[in-house]
Formats: sequence, C-alpha cells, structure tokens
Amino acid sequence: MAFYFPEQLRSTPYEKVYRRLTAVERLMLLREFIGVTYRRRFLFFKNQSSHSRAPAAFRHNLEIATDRQYRRLTVSRRVWRYREILHSHLSLIFRHFFFGYLVQGARRVLDFKNLPPHSPDCYYDFFPNLAAMAWFNRHRSQYDALIDSLVERVIAENQRSLYVYALLTASLIKDVLPFAEMGSMAKELFTLHSQPGKTPIGVELEFSNMGSFATFDKPFKGGHSDPLFQNMHYYEAFFLDDISWRLGGYLDSHIRGRSLLSLPRIGAQPGGFYEYSLVRIDYPRSFSMPLSMDPGLVALYIDEVIDFVAEIKPHSLHLNFEKVTFGELKPQLEDYLSLLLLGGDLGRNEKGEWRERRLADNELRGVIQRRKHRPAEGQTAKEVVEYSFLRLWARGDRNYGYYPVLMAFKGFQYGFNIDLSCRDQVQGMLSWAHSPQALPAAAITRFVETVELGWRREGGHPDHICRRAAVEIKRILSERNALLKSR
Repeated sequence: MAFYFPEQLRSTPYEKVYRRLTAVERLMLLREFIGVTYRRRFLFFKNQSSHSRAPAAFRHNLEIATDRQYRRLTVSRRVWRYREILHSHLSLIFRHFFFGYLVQGARRVLDFKNLPPHSPDCYYDFFPNLAAMAWFNRHRSQYDALIDSLVERVIAENQRSLYVYALLTASLIKDVLPFAEMGSMAKELFTLHSQPGKTPIGVELEFSNMGSFATFDKPFKGGHSDPLFQNMHYYEAFFLDDISWRLGGYLDSHIRGRSLLSLPRIGAQPGGFYEYSLVRIDYPRSFSMPLSMDPGLVALYIDEVIDFVAEIKPHSLHLNFEKVTFGELKPQLEDYLSLLLLGGDLGRNEKGEWRERRLADNELRGVIQRRKHRPAEGQTAKEVVEYSFLRLWARGDRNYGYYPVLMAFKGFQYGFNIDLSCRDQVQGMLSWAHSPQALPAAAITRFVETVELGWRREGGHPDHICRRAAVEIKRILSERNALLKSR
C-alpha cells in the first residue's frame, strides 16, 4: 500500500502527527493531498519515461507525482507577506480538506441500495459530496472553530506547505468526523428532498464579492471592494484550483483568446468569479457529467454549496438540461419572460425603477445556448441546453427555493419546441429587462399548463408531484408579476 511523507519534514513535529495516523487515515491523507493530480494523471503519466509501463509503474508514478505535488503546493514567500489575506484564503483551503475527508468517509457509510435512484450517466460522487457538504454545514460552528485554530497555528509557525495543511486536518479525522452519524443524516435528508426524474441536470455556480464588477472587462470595479479575497486575485497563488477539485473549482475572469493581449503587464492575475462548475470531471476541462436526474436533490445541493462558501456572495447560476426531446408548442416572448420572473433578478435600480438586472446590467455573455458535453474519451457527446441568465441567491433571500425553478425549466424544455426559438427572443427579453411590464394572467396560465404537460411527456414524476409543482410555480409567478402591476 502506497503512503507518502516528505523527506523534508522528517524529524519535525509534523512527523509525530503523521505517525499517530492509522493506516486508513494515511491513505485518506494521500488521496486528499494528491487530489487533482488524479484528475490530471493522464497528462502527467504520458510525460514519464518508458519504464512507466512496467507492472509497478502506477505506484512508482504515484510517488513521483506526490513528491512533485509536495514541492509545488507551497505558498510563495512573496504572497505570504500579505498578512491581511492569509486567514481568509487559508480558511478556504482547510475547509476543502475537511470536506474531502468527509466525502471519503461518506463513500464508506452510505447505503447506496437504500438511497434514491442515481443514474450511472450522472456524477459518481453526487451522493457522497452532498452528504459531506450537508454534514459540514450543519456542524459549521464546530468546524470553523477548528479551522481557525489550524490557521492560527500555521501562520504562527510560518508554515506555507499545503501538505502540512492536509496532514493537520487528517489528524482530526477520528475526533470530529463521525462517519456513521453522517450516513444516517444523509439517508433522512435525501428521503425528505428527493424528487427523482428522468432528465440529467447540471449546474454551475458563480460567486463574487464584487458582483458584476468581478471580471477584467469591467476594470473600474464600480467602487466595489473585496477585502477578504481581493477579487480572487490570489486564486492561483493559494492553489485553489487544486483544493476545490471535488467541486469543479474554477476562476472565471471572462478573459478569452486575444483578450489576454490586453492584460496589463504587471505579472498579476486579474481575478474574477469564483466558480464551482459542478459538471466538470477533469482539469483540462474537456469532459463533463450531469449531477443527477433528481431536481429535489440538485436544489438541495445548490443551497448547501452556497452555505459552504458563505463569505463569498452568490452571483449567478447556469442550469443545463440534457436534450432528450422538445415539445411541440412554439414558445412566445411571454414564456421566456416567465423564466426570467422565476430565475432572474427582478429589482429596483438606484432611481427606484424596476429592472431585470442580469440582462439590463449587461452581465451576460449568453442567455440560452445549445452545447455538447462529452462524459469521457471516446464516448458520444450529449446535447444540452444551458440557461445562463439565472441569479444565484442564498437560502432565505426569496420565499421559494431552487426546486420549482428547476422543475419549470425542465418542463419548459419538454413542453415547448425551442429548437429554433432559444435565441429568437433574446432581444425581446433584453428590452423587457430594461422596462419590465406585468405579464397577462393568461400568459402565466399558458406557461404553467405547458410545463406541466412537459413533465408528463418526460414521464419522470407522479401526477400528484406534477400538480403540486404547477401550483407552486403559478403562485411564484403571480406574486412576482404582482410587483410589476403595482409600479
């Protein structure tokens, strides 16, 4: 069995910490520390010499990769000087290590036979990830206190190695990670929220304390500031890509291709949105998988992820649904506006005027797009429809959650024929966003009836679930529409 402890840490207090770990805990440490290297292993191994094809090659290459990871994952002395940003970034690192150990434990204790159905075409660690995150959030005060003490320790010891951070977190496994209790909680939670369907769903979540001013294409930042994370300027310096790999961590600066040429030559990263691209399964970002076919559990997962990174404000949400079939009815502008009312950001500007701010404030690079997602090398790409205009909001900010939104968008795709219409109405949506008007009651009724017809075409939910979801969606639309009637 392969283990790893760096030669550079021999005869230090950290060696004593390592020796107290059990064999299982040492293996968990190795898996968690090497983390994203597993995702990149085909890139790493293909560069190795021909001896890598020998029977013992995997273990040999793993040792090489782990040692290289140890030497690479060390915060630079230059960045370490910025004491005002250390605590926030180190806390994020330790939190992801805690989460990773919880995921490893969840795999062992979850009774998958008695959990809601899960398609093999969806992300394999969906249940362990969701269980681990829900457990962490429900014990947040305990874990935050431990993380604070670990952060203070490594700062006092001037310790910049992420291996040490993973090691110190692993040393707490037996004391603070009661895996059996987590399994019981997960079963109860999943049973409460599950609403299994037949359509694969993927989500991508963007966060920023700078709002829409996070990206390089809005350089003056509108007077906003982010003292905790400096607009994710140090994302790569703290190796957050490697640390957040289980959640598809990604920094989205909106910089593409030739835009790189316009960057100021200061040798610094421009920052951008902190993103959890939960559909990504590799770090060359060539492959992706949907999360689940269960909109109830996907809605729960969105809430849990927002709570997990609560110190960075939620900004936007991308939903994608696999295209199985489209409906027959051609959608009208009011049908797209119903989606905006449900998932957009309706509010007043500084003059007190109503706006749909995602579109009106020019935050979007796309509204509705057709994409191809390939789950693995050699497999056929699946066509998905991506809805990019949704606002991401924290639990309690609205009087409804993400489940009715997910159901409405899925029903829209099955009820309407958007084969030719998914871009036709963008200009009308944009115009409405600058001066939103109340929709006719008949348009809301038509929309709700059509999405309900869509669910029945999918055949994934019992009639009583469809009826209840339709009533809830109509309530939400009517209440939000009433805001515009009273303008």
